[in-house]
Amino acid sequence: MPVDFFTQGQKSTSDKELFGICDDTIGRDKTPAYLDESNLDNWIAEVHNGSRKHIDFYAIDCCVVWCLDNGDYANACDGMLAYNDNHNIVFVELKDRNPQYKQWKIKAEKQLKSTIECFKSNHNTDGVLIKAYACNKQALFDEGVEEYLERFKDETGVTLRVFREIEIQ
Repeated sequence: MPVDFFTQGQKSTSDKELFGICDDTIGRDKTPAYLDESNLDNWIAEVHNGSRKHIDFYAIDCCVVWCLDNGDYANACDGMLAYNDNHNIVFVELKDRNPQYKQWKIKAEKQLKSTIECFKSNHNTDGVLIKAYACNKQALFDEGVEEYLERFKDETGVTLRVFREIEIQ
């Protein structure tokens, strides 16, 4: 069955110069990620939109569901930003984990890969620039991940950034 990220994802919009993406999920109490324009303390990712473009955010986790080939439900990333008439897509995984706990990156990578593969299988991506961000509220930037980033690019064709700030261009 086809998966449509644009109709199944919970949509919100912003054209502010600066806004955040939040995820209030605690333990197994899952809720969709969402945009926030005022409560900076809740932001896991910061979106810098200097050109004040119209940005759509689609919550994916808790909203868009698909199964893997083995029948298991896929682990989705938290959401995606879409702009320039959906010609720019930014997949986002949000974490709030101690950066010393390295497993957060491995889990984020799996969630992003699974989501990107499903998106590419269900949407025409000709002429679409796709990026991915693994954002950790407790780690502004993660050094020493070059090999990890290269492997992600080789496997998905998508540039992954392990960085909390998302720059809209």
